[in-house]
Amino acid sequence: MKAYIQTDKDGEFYNVNAFVAFEGFKNFGYETEKFFDADEISDDNPENILVGGIGNVRKRLQNLNINRPKKEIDYPEELKPFLKRKIWESSINEVFNKKEWNIFIKPKTETKLFTGKVINNEMDLLGLMYKEDDIKIWCSELIDFKTEWRCFIRYKEILDIRRYKGDWDTKIDVKTVASAIESFTSQPYSFALDFGVNKNGETILVEVNDGHSLGTYGLSSTHYAKFLSARWSELTQTEDYLYF
Repeated sequence: MKAYIQTDKDGEFYNVNAFVAFEGFKNFGYETEKFFDADEISDDNPENILVGGIGNVRKRLQNLNINRPKKEIDYPEELKPFLKRKIWESSINEVFNKKEWNIFIKPKTETKLFTGKVINNEMDLLGLMYKEDDIKIWCSELIDFKTEWRCFIRYKEILDIRRYKGDWDTKIDVKTVASAIESFTSQPYSFALDFGVNKNGETILVEVNDGHSLGTYGLSSTHYAKFLSARWSELTQTEDYLYF
């Protein structure tokens, strides 16, 4: 069993997530090998896991002739009741032309094209408008979250919940998280539910993230390896050797 771990140009782990994954897979007895670009890997065994950014993960799957779902998870139909706000599809140019201010936007098809941001006026769209391409986006009504958590879900169970933003003493309603997991009938083997709590104490779904290329937010190395292994095995239709 082998895990390929992404590095920067100097051969150092490209971020803390890569190092945590390295520690996790090493502790489980995996052979680990560093890489910078997925095209460097000549190995054609899909069981061997690749840990890296979204671009390299997708490139590796393509090099293995594996088709991945082109639609991102983001806001699954089954979880709309947990969003408690209006969310709609649009484009950068449409937002600009309609002057739809005081909203949150994020890329719809190219996940990391830009970081999701609040749009208060036309100045906030600088750098996002192109003459040739009109970027497809998700738009959302604003909610003032006091605290936000990432809930790591593996095989329909909560692996861990990590706070990543806001007040440390706010409490998340775990029953709401469990209800969302049960409602998400099309869920992958591993994914993350990001939840926030507003000033009224309501636990509200922020978004859903696929189970590859996610930040650890303090998740233990063993849990992180299990989390990544679950999703990789599903994407490649191979055995998950850490399914225990």
